[in-house]
Amino acid sequence: MENFKAQLLLENLLERVETLEDGNRKLTGKLTDAEMQALQHAIEVLSGTSTPQDPVAEVRSGQSVNKPTITPIQEYQPELQQQVTEVQEDPVSEHTYAPIVVNTSTLDLPVTSEDIRLCLDFGTAMSKATLVEDDEYLDAEKVQVLKLGLYGDHEDEYMLVSSVYIDNSGRLWFGKAANDLSISETDDGSRQRIDNIKRWLSEGGLDTPVSRQHNPTDIEIKYSDMILAYLMFLTWSVNMALENIEQPEGGYPKNINRRFAMPCLTGVDEKEAVHRLSQYLGEAQILADTFFSTLQSGIPLEQFVHAVRDVRQQKLDYQFVDRNISEPLGVAGSLISWRDPVDKLFMVIDVGAGTSDLSMYRFHFDPANEGNVAVEIKDSSRGITEAGNYLDQLLKAYILKMVGIDSSHPMFINAQWDLEKNIRDYKETLFNEGSVYLSLRTGDDVTIELDDFQELEAVQKFSQALSDTMLEILISVDSSWIEWATAGPYRNLTVVLTGGGASLPMVQELAKGSIPIKGKTIELEQARNFPAWLEEDYPDLDDDYPRVAVSLGGARRWLISEQGMAKTTAGDGYGKRIHEDPSLLW
Repeated sequence: MENFKAQLLLENLLERVETLEDGNRKLTGKLTDAEMQALQHAIEVLSGTSTPQDPVAEVRSGQSVNKPTITPIQEYQPELQQQVTEVQEDPVSEHTYAPIVVNTSTLDLPVTSEDIRLCLDFGTAMSKATLVEDDEYLDAEKVQVLKLGLYGDHEDEYMLVSSVYIDNSGRLWFGKAANDLSISETDDGSRQRIDNIKRWLSEGGLDTPVSRQHNPTDIEIKYSDMILAYLMFLTWSVNMALENIEQPEGGYPKNINRRFAMPCLTGVDEKEAVHRLSQYLGEAQILADTFFSTLQSGIPLEQFVHAVRDVRQQKLDYQFVDRNISEPLGVAGSLISWRDPVDKLFMVIDVGAGTSDLSMYRFHFDPANEGNVAVEIKDSSRGITEAGNYLDQLLKAYILKMVGIDSSHPMFINAQWDLEKNIRDYKETLFNEGSVYLSLRTGDDVTIELDDFQELEAVQKFSQALSDTMLEILISVDSSWIEWATAGPYRNLTVVLTGGGASLPMVQELAKGSIPIKGKTIELEQARNFPAWLEEDYPDLDDDYPRVAVSLGGARRWLISEQGMAKTTAGDGYGKRIHEDPSLLW
């Protein structure tokens, strides 16, 4: 078995490993014969009892390679043989580039005002950013969701595709360009872009070298540096967007205070991820300045690696990187105007591509402070991996099953790669129109019906995981919150659905009906799809609000954070008593 085939099979095997609630892992499904062969091959290579079979590596080392026997899978991928020939004629390892001088000029700028803030939402599928300025004279805020998509060549102007690709010549590409180039260069799955780059923060493996599947060069780079490379592109896009909006006197400096959104991780994972992202976002600004004029035309990987090394050797201080926020906390911050009195108990359910994050908040008007008070409720934050990508993988497996293709099929890798490129579009069509028709390169045509897909046990598990997490939160929080939510006819739990998966039918069901808990019954009410204050002041954000809510709320004045976290409620006088009785906090 050739190394790259064994690698693809083993990586696919790892995708089927499920993390249990206790942190242990289990493998879902049965091992196929091909996967067993790949495992045996890996053992033999590592033990030295087998000679690695990697035709591309042999070409790079100058050894001769016999022309492979034609099989059905290669009949559909003539470009693979072309790639091998091209590498033989012009090996990536022969490229050399002049070192580049890093640009640290942003660090010489004067400290910026705290009245203006950025919040970056580094998403699994799409990234977003919002700028908020305070107006002390009007007691108002100016909100600008940045049009990052314009600089990532994406049709959705507020969304920046979270993809990175190293091409066959050893250049880094980002966003939609990464998607397009990866499709044009390979069509067999042996080379792939990194789409779900954010997952390494929560799943580990940050310091693992990037695999041959993602990196065709002999230059070693870790997945953590691929995250940094993407954040450089995100920062560059933010800088471009800031230059092309209405400017204040003197313009917007590049060292604006910035916050960054985080999924609901726990323990050491959260601390490690926060520490790394704080560093990466500072380095990303320096690198965005360094490669400012060449980033859109592809960055030589060798130059990028040297620049990263030089930046880190200088041990720079990035004071403009402010703080992290949880994704539900960002959503909560986007809900109210802070001016109009409110009295609500919210549960935010943010269904993204990589994680679904849930948390609870209490909002109400406090006469003593002449404004609304908002606190996060202690023990109410949870993050689970059942999210958009989970459904993508289920749909991909279901389609392959419907056409009778498994890992023993000669075109398994081709069919799987075909689906991987388009699975999000297929899913969107399926849920929006009730069915999706598709044709695979194997010659198989299939129509997937939404009703049939939703009946699958694994899809039911997705829905159940979300509702179970809601119940777990309500059991965990102090009973006083349950008492508050059931104290009268106008009391309830308002459920806020956001993220790219907010419109999914099983997610919409979470905001309906009631939940029996601790001898009480809490009535559920779905929050408005678009907050009233935004509808009044920023009506153009209506369609995009579910996906930009995190960055929008995270860039606001941050009254939620300033009020701390509440263990218990003290009724309608809570906003005043929270300052008099510290025991109400934490």
